Amino acid sequence: MDKNRIIRKLALAAAVAASPLMLNGCITAALVGGAAAGGAVVGSDSRTVDVQMYDQQIENDARAILNDHKSDSDSKVFNVAVVSVNGQVLLAGQTTNWDYYQNCVSAIKKVQYVRKVYNYVEKREPISNSAIAADALITGQVKTALLAGKGIASGRFKVFTEDKVVYLMGYVTRDEARRAVNQARKVGGIRKIVTIFDYMDSGSNPAPSVNDNSQAPVVSANGGTNSSSSMAAESQSSADNGGATIVGSDDGGLLAPATPANW
Repeated sequence: MDKNRIIRKLALAAAVAASPLMLNGCITAALVGGAAAGGAVVGSDSRTVDVQMYDQQIENDARAILNDHKSDSDSKVFNVAVVSVNGQVLLAGQTTNWDYYQNCVSAIKKVQYVRKVYNYVEKREPISNSAIAADALITGQVKTALLAGKGIASGRFKVFTEDKVVYLMGYVTRDEARRAVNQARKVGGIRKIVTIFDYMDSGSNPAPSVNDNSQAPVVSANGGTNSSSSMAAESQSSADNGGATIVGSDDGGLLAPATPANW
């Protein structure tokens, strides 16, 4: 075995071993082989290289907007995280500085390549450091569960946890999305599971759209519905997917297809 192949194998093993322990929302795509050309897929991440770059640019630009005024975004009153997958942007956290946050949302809507913004920020004081640590532990456990699940390409999923609510994002098939939800439900301490997926097996491909107050389907961790004051009331439907109850879904148990970005 040549030196380059050994290095690649060691890098891949390290990425897989580290992924369950990484902090919220940070799934690393294993880089296999040399530099990929634009439009190629890197490792097990189903997004193309250029789409991954766009998502990183969205997150960087959105964080810059959120942190533009240090006094307004002080951690004592402002705890807002941003995650982007396929141009679908999740905002989650808590803040008492609501006017500043709403201005941030308006600016994030205009960021290049953003298709839709899912707003899960609550108007209240930020959670404690111990709660943040507990969320990081849940994220790691969910990632481990996805790695152990059958028929799940775990690298296609991005996992983020905020105040015991787990957000699953990715460009996936419907079947593995259901399997991933049910794997996540095995992890203790989760209040809800929110799914924000693009489906590979979707037949339509609409033009990119922007919505500053979207709500994704919510799965109760114990098979029942659960809601908080920050989340709008949603209709309930059930699916034959191992007992998970999905809220606000009409496509057989998960989010109605948003379809991949067409940039």
